[in-house]
Amino acid sequence: MFQLLFPQYARRRWVYLPLGTLALGEQRPGMPNPLLDPVYCKRWVRRLHRRYRASCSYGGWFEDRSILWQGHYMAPHCAFHLGVDFNVPENSRVYSPAEARVVEVWHDEDTRGGWGGRIVLEVRPRLYLLLAHLGTIRVRLNAHLRAGQLVGSVGGPTNNGNWFPHLHAQMIRGSFDHIDGYGEFSVRNQRKFPDPFMFWPPQHALSPTDLAEPRRGCRRQGGRRRPAGGAEGRERPWPGPLI
Repeated sequence: MFQLLFPQYARRRWVYLPLGTLALGEQRPGMPNPLLDPVYCKRWVRRLHRRYRASCSYGGWFEDRSILWQGHYMAPHCAFHLGVDFNVPENSRVYSPAEARVVEVWHDEDTRGGWGGRIVLEVRPRLYLLLAHLGTIRVRLNAHLRAGQLVGSVGGPTNNGNWFPHLHAQMIRGSFDHIDGYGEFSVRNQRKFPDPFMFWPPQHALSPTDLAEPRRGCRRQGGRRRPAGGAEGRERPWPGPLI
């Protein structure tokens, strides 16, 4: 999916990052959560990218982020992420991954965890793709988009709801009224908000197991070091596209 949303980064090294788990290393007993500061969080994500030799990262569908956003607006039992985050630089151009109709264009002014720029695309009858935390929006309501059409760019803390720069992508079945990006872990929510990668499988990305020891288990091939098992460039075993 990231190759379609960000074709300009298609040849870069993408990795899956479970930020909800990795956030444990940033917490200090009795201290405020530093990751609530979007500038600190942006630097932390950059450090993770360097650690895992990544240019961009993604992850988060139904991930428990109660530690990551400890002290934020959501209750711990409602801190499961309902979409996928794509961690890319601010101002990165975002493109439509499929033919779609624009059914909502909105800029949320809430700076305490709002959506920032948000659009909703109808990719199939009563099946929608929500894209949020945009800094600019380049489409109009009711416009019919072709796959690969520019829709906007990733925002920064001043215009994306006060988050670190990333794109939030969330699939929605049925009504998209009163939608949040976080909720309870339930079968009902998993049906309501399916994994976007079930519709647009990733290609040439590293799996979570490939990241367990980022600088170990390497062997030389063709004069340079490569991850054991040929993880770099390997396709993940996702089901085929449903659209």
